Amino acid sequence: MNFIIKDINQLKKITIIDRIILLIYSFIPIFLIIGTGLSELAIIILSLKFIIDFLFLKKIKFHNKELIYFLLLIYLSLIINSFFSVNSENSFLRNIFFFKYIIFIIGTIDFFSKRELAFTLVIKIWTIILIVFSIDLFIQFFTQKNMIGIESPLKYHRLSGFMGDELKAGALILSFCFVISGYFINHDKYKLNGLILLFLFIMTIFITGDRSNFIKSILIVSLLIFFIDRKYIKQTIVLSLISVSLITILISTNQVFKERFQNKILNEFKQNEFNINKFIKQTEYGKIYNSAYELFLEKKVFGVGNKNYRILCEKDYRDKYSFEKEIKNPRCNTHPHQIYYEILSEHGIFGFTILIICLLGFVYTNFVFVLKKKNFLLISLFFSILVVFIPLLPGGSFFTSFNASMFWLNVSFYYSCKNLCTKKKY
Repeated sequence: MNFIIKDINQLKKITIIDRIILLIYSFIPIFLIIGTGLSELAIIILSLKFIIDFLFLKKIKFHNKELIYFLLLIYLSLIINSFFSVNSENSFLRNIFFFKYIIFIIGTIDFFSKRELAFTLVIKIWTIILIVFSIDLFIQFFTQKNMIGIESPLKYHRLSGFMGDELKAGALILSFCFVISGYFINHDKYKLNGLILLFLFIMTIFITGDRSNFIKSILIVSLLIFFIDRKYIKQTIVLSLISVSLITILISTNQVFKERFQNKILNEFKQNEFNINKFIKQTEYGKIYNSAYELFLEKKVFGVGNKNYRILCEKDYRDKYSFEKEIKNPRCNTHPHQIYYEILSEHGIFGFTILIICLLGFVYTNFVFVLKKKNFLLISLFFSILVVFIPLLPGGSFFTSFNASMFWLNVSFYYSCKNLCTKKKY
């Protein structure tokens, strides 16, 4: 705890307002665990503070102009999307209030780019929160109840921990774990601790039963291994072997894990002659993807509108929305569960093109910089952002408060870290 107490003591030098802002950022993981309403409120409060700073106090500086251009391009596409939405009631508020994320991102980057101590302190507090959250999930895994007696709604298949009925624990850990482990691995004094934390979090994601986010975490780790300090390669290999051994034992001895990972993924993939398209088509997610694709074919240019995949759930949607073709066996759900199918079906070719432009623009303007700096935290954040756009793997809706809050927070911290690296302060 000394590594936090020392930083907290130095906070006496900053204003009360800055301390409150710092406190809000520090508790964002807790807000997300309790409910998206709280995290949404936190982002709104911070956005209002940054608007005041910009309009009246002239404190906000616009960093990373290419990012601002990307954000404005996304916002413009959302406004246009509202005009072509088949159900504007669903789309309008989500589209118009995306503006709060733009303010939040610009303000967050400005705040932490000027305050290295605040930047590192928030990550340290997140570390404590995520460790407690992970321990609680292990308790729920072994006893079916977490430390305050909460059972998961799918206790034999998925874990929820403090999140109660929400099965989002894996997504939350994935979003924060690489920021945390990346920070510690970046420092010689804490490098081994960071590696241990990284593999602890990966194991935690695995036991939650969240297969998609576990695969995403493995993909990031596989890339990050190439950037590990050579002095710690042996420790990394040992931790990797321990993790693989534990996962193998769990899959072979636990009937639920065996069914979900070995039978549902490995065996069925093999039965489909290792053809990923055949494999996905027969899954429940594949059926949702197919419905999303057929919905896209109805409204190819601008899609059916943000948050409108759910119209498939309405009994009279064919008559109500005047679709030309009948969608065969439409799979009802709130969203397509895959980012590219979500964008295609709800935003069309226009929105999809905007997404690709912004994604490629981000990679183009940052990839070389990341490689040159060799900052492990920066690299971890870079891959944490990109993994959201992995094709085919299912995930939450890109524009919902829960996922948007975590994604844009990672983007904000990436650019804050980039600016600190540029100033050679970090």
